[in-house]
Amino acid sequence: MTPSLCETCGSMREIVTPRGSRFLMCRLAATDPTFAKYPPQPVVHCSGYVPKEEGDSKVPQGGNSGSAPDDQR
Repeated sequence: MTPSLCETCGSMREIVTPRGSRFLMCRLAATDPTFAKYPPQPVVHCSGYVPKEEGDSKVPQGGNSGSAPDDQR
């Protein structure tokens, strides 16, 4: 499969459900309706792409890795 820009984007938040499903959530979607909250993968072009900074973890502080996506609670 083609690698996705989301994997290395600073605006991405990885969501992993208890069943092991993995979703890549775009945090830009919260403030800009032109971005999909869960973009179809792989993403090969994105106007909002910003590389992760060194030291960024997969789950931001206060994140809830292991829970369902916010819109499925």
